[in-house]
Amino acid sequence: MSTYAFSIQSSQTLVNEKAPPPSYEVAASQDGSQDLKAFPQAPAQPTPFRFPQNFGFYHASGSFSDLVIASQKDDPNPLFYISTHGGFSSQPSVVLHSSRFSTSPPLATADFHSFSSTIDMSLYLPGSPNQISSMESSGAFTYTRRFSARMPSGGKEAFEWKNSQGVEVQSLHGRGHGKKCIRVATGEVVAAFTHPDMSRNKKGKMAFLGDRAGLGEGFEVLCVMAMLAIMEKERRAKRSRNGAVAGGAGASAGGGGC
Repeated sequence: MSTYAFSIQSSQTLVNEKAPPPSYEVAASQDGSQDLKAFPQAPAQPTPFRFPQNFGFYHASGSFSDLVIASQKDDPNPLFYISTHGGFSSQPSVVLHSSRFSTSPPLATADFHSFSSTIDMSLYLPGSPNQISSMESSGAFTYTRRFSARMPSGGKEAFEWKNSQGVEVQSLHGRGHGKKCIRVATGEVVAAFTHPDMSRNKKGKMAFLGDRAGLGEGFEVLCVMAMLAIMEKERRAKRSRNGAVAGGAGASAGGGGC
């Protein structure tokens, strides 16, 4: 057999023997100081940005609460899958997977807590140490969620998602109100989000703004993860309110005695 034929045969064998997507694992964090849900790492990103500048969040077919990220409606090949898990599950509350398949390893996760508004986000990027960023709520009269992200320079910076009806949100052509993400150190708006005006399948639209390269991939993944966590928190709160209203109505209808 020639060297050329042997090379082709070897390549075909490697393709055929490709391992299936990895399962979740629990292990210690890389620095050993704090336990993390350490998943297999996501595949390396061949393009400068993992997300397009503008993209939508859509309902995942066959699921009540899962989502997909796609560039447009009815895209047969969405970019990423987002799985959600209830409080009794051993999995994180929200998982941003590294591909359109729910079996792919995560880029990031978010964990909710029963008696705290803090959301603990974990970041898993190829070639980088796992990171944890706790997102805190603040503001007595305005809804604000603050998180931190490591910059390409190595330092950390704070960012805030807050309610907005500004031009950045208006430019997304949704309901006219939504949220904007602010770089706290400069006041620059670096991302915006809005809900769609009329759609059952589309759950939201998001766009990155400004100097994307200067903020880095870690920030962008955490920024998306933060918004997904906020969306899921709001969905659960709405479901809880609707359940309470339905329960109250049922009690009123069944009331009245002697």
